[in-house]
Amino acid sequence: MMFRKISEADKPLIDSYLARTNYPGSYYSMLYLSGWDFFDFGGSMEIAEANGAVYIRFLPNLAKEDEETDSRGFVYMPPLTETGNFAAATDALREYCLSAGQEFYVTSCRPEEYALLDGNVYAIDEKNDSRDFAEYLYKPSDLITLPGKKYHAKRNFISRFTNTYQGKYVFRSFEERDRRGVYDLFGIWSRNKSFDGYHDSSKNQEARLVAKALDYVTKYDDFFADVIEIDGEIVGFEMGERLASNNGIVHIEKGNIEYDGVYPTLCQAFAAKHFADVNFINRQEDMGLDGLRKSKLSYHPCGFVEKRIIVLREAR
Repeated sequence: MMFRKISEADKPLIDSYLARTNYPGSYYSMLYLSGWDFFDFGGSMEIAEANGAVYIRFLPNLAKEDEETDSRGFVYMPPLTETGNFAAATDALREYCLSAGQEFYVTSCRPEEYALLDGNVYAIDEKNDSRDFAEYLYKPSDLITLPGKKYHAKRNFISRFTNTYQGKYVFRSFEERDRRGVYDLFGIWSRNKSFDGYHDSSKNQEARLVAKALDYVTKYDDFFADVIEIDGEIVGFEMGERLASNNGIVHIEKGNIEYDGVYPTLCQAFAAKHFADVNFINRQEDMGLDGLRKSKLSYHPCGFVEKRIIVLREAR
């Protein structure tokens, strides 16, 4: 394998491999890779194409006190390839790591991918297993039609919002002139943030992600964003992406909670506009935050993208 520095110019390559899969996760999204501090996108992150697969590796940006992980070396993502080639592509990665004297450490492997591997060779690193980073999946029809008793409260919130602000609010596509208004909304959202465990460092990282996301909306057709505007003020913002695997991702959703019902109104309108014909809508993980978990569960996910760390069994 010939690894080289990754760049945004690799997006078409990654997309071409995603198109061969039905992959519903977010972690091959260019925004996911380049927008979060955990990945050293501009420094250590590298990519290779070999064995009918794309391989991505990186040195994580971690706190200095995490000496065990800091000393591990490269962390690898699962080979991006067709299901029928996953085991062979993983075996090739194992041989590469062994020949290079590197630790085999693969993050974000789905259980259904691990099931394709030889359990006598590979093992799940149980001590680093966490529900906090499972990504929530929803049926598009559920978020668009909000059917049945379980969505009764969501429908009521939307009705109150539309009735209260009838003739005053507009749901429309993001325009570059809205950038300042989106930043202002993020500032309001940050001040009102009440999820337990959400710190200033997280807010700062999200602020950088919002800025990058707006850049991506203007650069790529598969990224898009919408706003809810009332009397010239942006009170809701949502940004997402349509993966080449025909799955939708909601990367960012922010609202001013002074406008009761803005979140379910935004969620439903965005899903109807962009994701009616995708396989699943991925609304990302809850990071172990109680408030965020409650919110995501209230939309009744149909499944999760679970993430496991895979190591060699003899190296456990």
